[in-house]
Amino acid sequence: MSVEVSVGIVLVGHGRTASELLDAARSIVGADALQGVVAVDAGRGETPQLGEELCAVIERVDVGAGVLVLVDLWGASPCACAQREAAATCHQIVTLSGLNLAMLLKVAALDRRRLDAEALAQACADSGRRAVQVQRLADASQRGESQA
Repeated sequence: MSVEVSVGIVLVGHGRTASELLDAARSIVGADALQGVVAVDAGRGETPQLGEELCAVIERVDVGAGVLVLVDLWGASPCACAQREAAATCHQIVTLSGLNLAMLLKVAALDRRRLDAEALAQACADSGRRAVQVQRLADASQRGESQA
């Protein structure tokens, strides 16, 4: 009997961004769909404790298929910390910046046992980009509504 392993998922963000986004995603798709996803809140930025916590979380979630670390902002302290942890360990770690709710919903929708960390990162990045839209909303005068 073969046991399928799945890519570990870690969210890292400033303040409580990571845990709040995870809570929001769970409220949409249910907790089971995001089982094993771990949020690490960086507070105001990088500290020695953040590095230690991130290292421990990566160790815990990597069951052999690698780890996808989603960070809120490219180049900021949480991202730099995640990249340093990746370089300092023997784990297969892929980082993806720009963490948003659409990315987490994609994580919930995909079978993490059938994708490697890079493929999962690409699918999440594509979903995250599609969710970012610019729309100009017409004001009341353009819709023909009277202003009372």
